[in-house]
Amino acid sequence: MQGYILHMQKMRTEDMIVKILTPTHIKTLYRFYGARHSIINLGRKIDFEEENQIGFLPKLKHILHLAYKWELENERYYIWQHFIKLLHTHLFDVYDIDEFYFQLLEEGAQKIHFQNPKRVALEMYAQLLYFEGRAHQDMQHTQVCFVCQESLTEHIALGRAFLFAHQSCIGGKTFRAERILHFLQKQSTILLENVEVDELWEILGLGL
Repeated sequence: MQGYILHMQKMRTEDMIVKILTPTHIKTLYRFYGARHSIINLGRKIDFEEENQIGFLPKLKHILHLAYKWELENERYYIWQHFIKLLHTHLFDVYDIDEFYFQLLEEGAQKIHFQNPKRVALEMYAQLLYFEGRAHQDMQHTQVCFVCQESLTEHIALGRAFLFAHQSCIGGKTFRAERILHFLQKQSTILLENVEVDELWEILGLGL
């Protein structure tokens, strides 16, 4: 079975509880002496087996690291791990899961080797918002501020989940509404300048 490590929790000994996102489930497994195994690291893709235990969590066994070359590049790996942390928080109490989330990581892991890692993470998030029905669909639905419900101009500020607002209501940087709308609709950062990408990355850090 294959999956991505979403979370690791160290126990009082060197054992660990590990959460792994697979195509259909988020599995919570127990790994004896997990802290000794460098393979077990946040965001890594692994092949593994699980062994059921009566009255306790299943064991995580026979782990193989399915490595990507970009994991050796600190910036790319840091951004990937940060996105994984946000995804874990977003899916905290989920067990059964749509295959979309596994495929999202599969595609992102391929792209991040060649592309700007922040752009890849933002486009992954835009895909997630669209899949979950939380993305802005057109200007008609983005004409009012989510805080005060008053009309917006062509320049907007963005809250968590890239909700549109007045800068006077939430502070922060301003963006051109049509550029952000294109990004969310097309799940593409192609029209965004690098400075805008950096600013959107900071907003993404608030949570999915």
